[in-house]
Amino acid sequence: MKALISSSLLLLSVLGYSENVRAQEEVQVRSADMYISGFGGYSFPFSTDLVFGVLSVPNVNVKDSLSVGGKVGMWLTAPRKTWGIDVGAEIDVTHFNPDISNTSLELDATYFGLNVLARLPMGVTPDLPNGRWFPYIGVGGGGQRLAVKVTEGRNTAPAFQGLGGIKVFLNKHVAAFAEGKFIYASHNQELEGTIVSLELDLSSVHGVGGLSFHF
Repeated sequence: MKALISSSLLLLSVLGYSENVRAQEEVQVRSADMYISGFGGYSFPFSTDLVFGVLSVPNVNVKDSLSVGGKVGMWLTAPRKTWGIDVGAEIDVTHFNPDISNTSLELDATYFGLNVLARLPMGVTPDLPNGRWFPYIGVGGGGQRLAVKVTEGRNTAPAFQGLGGIKVFLNKHVAAFAEGKFIYASHNQELEGTIVSLELDLSSVHGVGGLSFHF
């Protein structure tokens, strides 16, 4: 994963360096580009091994579900002069329902974490100093809270996220984006009101789209 991210960052830098250096000479670019985003789409969890008390069930199917959330972030444009790319960070909150098929286990999962990002501004003009559009990649970590509806049991576990997407500005301040991301967390929780625990590794791919307001 680290090698893939490093290679992607290098590719973004090589592709964007000459174009963005020329654009920087002609366009007044603000040092920071702050934004808030909302998104929605679908999540596609992988099958997982489920441990329920002393019972272990391999390769259990996890249901697809809606995926919704929001972000608050900021891009820094100073690295564009040297690397040809902007770097940034964002807070990401994503909610989905990875219910277990053929059981009464209904699950609520909410990921919350911090992502570090890199983007390649394309089509930079005086009216659009951050580019008409840009591809971006990122990696992050945080926590994922898993709630079991039938017992009200909850567990928060460390979580990892990798993501990539494309954003297109509709005007100077509003942009539409499409994004794919992978979220992983390993949960082990005691079910409230029982003497058993629930263990599962939850891996999911999310395809989402939304709008961002940049200011």
